[in-house]
Amino acid sequence: MKQFFGKIMLGFALIALLSMTSTVAFAARVPFKGEGNGEIIGAVPGPNGISMTAVAEGNATHLGKFTREEHLILNPETGAFTGGVVFTAADGSQLTATLTGNFTSEATALGSYIFTGGTGRFAETTGSADFSAVLSDAAHFTVEFEGNFD
Repeated sequence: MKQFFGKIMLGFALIALLSMTSTVAFAARVPFKGEGNGEIIGAVPGPNGISMTAVAEGNATHLGKFTREEHLILNPETGAFTGGVVFTAADGSQLTATLTGNFTSEATALGSYIFTGGTGRFAETTGSADFSAVLSDAAHFTVEFEGNFD
């Protein structure tokens, strides 16, 4: 009889564990979406491409009103770029990401962010988002992004 109840208890424990695991996995994926307006504030040619700095402000889920600073290296021959971006949320918490992308025309770029943590409430944040950026002139752009925090 003891063995029977032991097996039942083990079964309930396994069911509880599996339900917690699937709940955590489901709850961990959080949608992230936003948009902003920005300006390229620096562009310096170098041996590896053009080093660029851009700032922007906008609004996004989980950030609220944000500012951001982006540093990237652009290969002018291919239109490909890599770099990093730091989003600063309304409460001062920062979300950091690496970025990669490519210009698909003279005024349009597509790419992705890979979130690498940050400060405050974003200290352990991981995930990714796709972005599109459109230049309205040589210095000003709009950016839209959408993805998930894991």
